[in-house]
Amino acid sequence: MRNNQKLIDQNELESMVKKLRFLEKSNSALISIQDKLDRLSYFQSERLLSYDVHYIVETWLVKLRELVKIEVCSVFLIEEGCIEFVHKISKPEKLSPVIQKEVETQINRGNFGLAISKGIPLSVPAEVFGKESGRPLSIMIAPLSNLERTIGATVIVFEEDNDFIRQKTLRLLHILVDFFSLSLENAYLLNDLKSAYFYTIKAITNSIEARDPYTRGHSEGVARFSKAIAEELNWDKNEIELIDWGGMLHDVGKIGISDSILKKPGKLTDDEYNTIKLHPLIGTQIIKNISSLESVIPYILEHHERFDGKGYPRGLAGKNISIKGRLLAVADSFDAITTIRPYKKALKPENALKEILRNEGTQFDPEVVQAFESAGMSGKVICQKT
Repeated sequence: MRNNQKLIDQNELESMVKKLRFLEKSNSALISIQDKLDRLSYFQSERLLSYDVHYIVETWLVKLRELVKIEVCSVFLIEEGCIEFVHKISKPEKLSPVIQKEVETQINRGNFGLAISKGIPLSVPAEVFGKESGRPLSIMIAPLSNLERTIGATVIVFEEDNDFIRQKTLRLLHILVDFFSLSLENAYLLNDLKSAYFYTIKAITNSIEARDPYTRGHSEGVARFSKAIAEELNWDKNEIELIDWGGMLHDVGKIGISDSILKKPGKLTDDEYNTIKLHPLIGTQIIKNISSLESVIPYILEHHERFDGKGYPRGLAGKNISIKGRLLAVADSFDAITTIRPYKKALKPENALKEILRNEGTQFDPEVVQAFESAGMSGKVICQKT
């Protein structure tokens, strides 16, 4: 009897130990998930204000692999005007071919379409990954939505574990995907708003250039050449994108200059030239109270400053001129001297490049000129003009 009682006590003890270990493991998992959610909240606040879809996708995949133990994560996006899901990126990249085979299998089984049609994440056994690894792997197919439109899907392969932990892992993955979807939705909306805003600005610029047929397309040309130079200077992507705005708006102040001066075919009088020199200040006044355009002011205000200090409107010299102003000065001059005007012939691009080099260190910043020359040698400038 005592032996039986001891056996029962031993079994109960072992059962209790197992339960305690399970609870301890579960509690650790919950604490870990809470910590991950705290870190995710800080990370997500930065992503919500970005409109760079590629940046969001890249950083989100890195963060996901940091927070959850997964085999691979991939993103498929629907390109504008298309209905097919296009593979954009996988982490790790070496598993990209395998994940695409997995997705094809899940499409054939109807699981991919089911997840997309229901609009909620679906977790099923991984077919291709399971066979190749010999382990019980799961795949989550999660739609990414932009309001009422599906913009893509994320596919995550992870290892199955015991039920309790697995459910918490799935819940965390659901939360992560929701955050990711929200970031992408904001990015798409911000890009739509940005495009609408940009084309409004472009319409204003076109209306200004339409007053003088000889300057039509000048702002777009300046933006293209400026971006070629900025790429040679290794500017980051966001700054290069901003050049479109700077190039488009750099002459917006000419809206305040009369046609009799702007369209005058001959040489300007001193008074007329002094009036023309006011357009950077007028342009700055026009946009100075628009907070979203504050960062483009140097392009508007300083593109006629000279490196030797003999420019206008403030007579700044050297590095006292912002790099934006120094860069746009070169692009603006190149476009101007390669465009026919009533009072002068247009130079061929290769001769215009020589003219820019001749004024290195006086009118133009040598560093910017060297970058411009490199862009010219690689064909970026010459080809764009021709």
